[in-house]
Amino acid sequence: MGPTTIFMLLRFRFANFRSFRDEQEFSMIAGSGAELASVVIPVTNIETGVLPASVFYGANASGKSNVLRALQFMRTAVLRSHAAWGPDDEIPSEPFVSTTAEPATFVVDFVDRSIRYQYGFSLTKQRVVREWLHAYPKSKRQTWFERNGNKPMTFSERMPGDNRIIEGLTRPNSLFLSAAAQNNHTALLPVYRWFSQSFGFAFGERSHWLHRTAELCSNPDHRAAIVRLLAFADLGISDLDVTQESVPDDVKKLLEGFKGVMAAQLPLPLFDESRQRLKLVHQIERHTITFDEEQESEGTLAYLRLLGVILRALAAGSIVCVDELDASLHPLLTVQLVNLFNSKETNPNSAQLIFNTHDSNLLSRDLLRRDQIWFAEKKRDGASVIYPLSDFRPRKDENLERGYLQGRYGAIPFLNSDSLNLCWP
Repeated sequence: MGPTTIFMLLRFRFANFRSFRDEQEFSMIAGSGAELASVVIPVTNIETGVLPASVFYGANASGKSNVLRALQFMRTAVLRSHAAWGPDDEIPSEPFVSTTAEPATFVVDFVDRSIRYQYGFSLTKQRVVREWLHAYPKSKRQTWFERNGNKPMTFSERMPGDNRIIEGLTRPNSLFLSAAAQNNHTALLPVYRWFSQSFGFAFGERSHWLHRTAELCSNPDHRAAIVRLLAFADLGISDLDVTQESVPDDVKKLLEGFKGVMAAQLPLPLFDESRQRLKLVHQIERHTITFDEEQESEGTLAYLRLLGVILRALAAGSIVCVDELDASLHPLLTVQLVNLFNSKETNPNSAQLIFNTHDSNLLSRDLLRRDQIWFAEKKRDGASVIYPLSDFRPRKDENLERGYLQGRYGAIPFLNSDSLNLCWP
């Protein structure tokens, strides 16, 4: 199979965000190892190829969720800093507690079709202190624009457009890329769209993701895929129905009030006046019974919520970041979701999955390459770090799950049994 022309994340570098003080780099570029070679996606000018999935392990509060949130913040800054951040607003960057006055830095290397780009910026709570975009159309770096403090920006002849006019419209607390997209800068729109169209994030409470699964059912192919995945999960579900439900009038009035308040910042409608609801058809002996969403188990609902965002990513060839992929899921279902990305048959558009989990069962199967497994650990000084399993060069026959649980790779909690000597009144 030859190299593909796709949209993929290659590397993400960041510093001074939440629990991360020092610069960290996360890579989706495959190493030189030959294990599970069929998983690797060939990409033009990337010699070793790119990975379709990566997982983070770590103790609670180790920082593994903050890696995904750093990537989400970078996307939010690109999409919203010009249109939604007010002229006098602080930048919501959440720096590390002891370095609040220092700049936070975010850098991505990515492929848009067959061209590799590097885009990055550094910012404090008050202003953007640096921003740049490099392109590699023929493997040689071209600096399309660069911004340093209060100095005039530099622009490449290879990036035509109203650069100086847009520079004048760019506030100190917003990104030039964000302003350029809002002013229809043709040369930079593909870079902006990589951020706007290539990502999905699933954090915390996910009930709002269920309607995305329902929306997919309007496409017969997507509906059939959802039914097949439900059947695979052995949940007793043989089919599903989708119904349209109107929002009650009192709730509608409340939502309209929010629209009025936010209209200046978000010109698009914030809320739909109706939503789609799933009804699941169960086969019980010779009878079929239809259950509403509220009658289903939390495990079934957790699976359904993820199917929408995951199938959208697989169909579009985009990137989906999931916090605690295994939440309320059977370990075999978690394995299946990862396999959807690792298999070129179910992932022909080269979508990528980045997630964290406590499910060490994924390490005990022939599922993930060593360079797909990452760890997050909080050091004694309170700062988090990340590192890949491949740094340890484990043997091919090494039991990775046992090694991880024994602390061989770090990133596990060290439990103090003495603290369990409790005294009850």
